[in-house]
Amino acid sequence: MQDVQTKPNGPVAASFVAAGIASATVGIFVVLNEISTEVNGFLKFDASFGIGKGVGPLSGKVTLGVIAFVISWVVLHFALRGKEVNFNRWLGIALVFVFVGFALTFPPVFEFIVGIFVPEA
Repeated sequence: MQDVQTKPNGPVAASFVAAGIASATVGIFVVLNEISTEVNGFLKFDASFGIGKGVGPLSGKVTLGVIAFVISWVVLHFALRGKEVNFNRWLGIALVFVFVGFALTFPPVFEFIVGIFVPEA
């Protein structure tokens, strides 16, 4: 019988959680975009930086989501490299972040949240 060596699963868990963090970041900026005109103007990366011409605040939301992914992935990768982690726990954390991100981009959810912070006149 051969001894099968496996690679540690920490880096894979890091990438899953980083993707979840990116998803939640996009969702948070969807809500902030609707709440604040200043945030809306800031997120127009197409006008400010020429990223994603013609898409308005979506360019900023996605760009910040990608930045959040890269930063969190690098940090988590170095924290978990070479480690064997409880993958189910880390996958659960990633799925919670993805669910939060998805929920915050769902119009009934973000409109409800916006209604709390910006009462109609």
